[in-house]
Amino acid sequence: MGTAMTAAWSRELLEEAGMDQLSKPDLKQRFVAWFDSQPEISRNRPYAMVELEQATGAPGRQLSAVLLSLGWERRRKWSKTGQSPRYWVPPTQRWGA
Repeated sequence: MGTAMTAAWSRELLEEAGMDQLSKPDLKQRFVAWFDSQPEISRNRPYAMVELEQATGAPGRQLSAVLLSLGWERRRKWSKTGQSPRYWVPPTQRWGA
């Protein structure tokens, strides 16, 4: 990837992050609030990134960093058919808000 392209992408992410901070609560706080509002049975299952994006209104590229910081794990369900969907698994221990 070219240096100019990387710099432009970094600027874009910083601008998006700055705009989000002015208009919305911190993404980590939004995610934790959403997850804590889920029924207990729903908290102990794998989640597709699409589900998490819809719940928080954030793109996956921003959300994945939050999930990793909270101890979530990325996994993949391998299949011989060629389709191997990815999913996220919540940590076994709950975190504080």
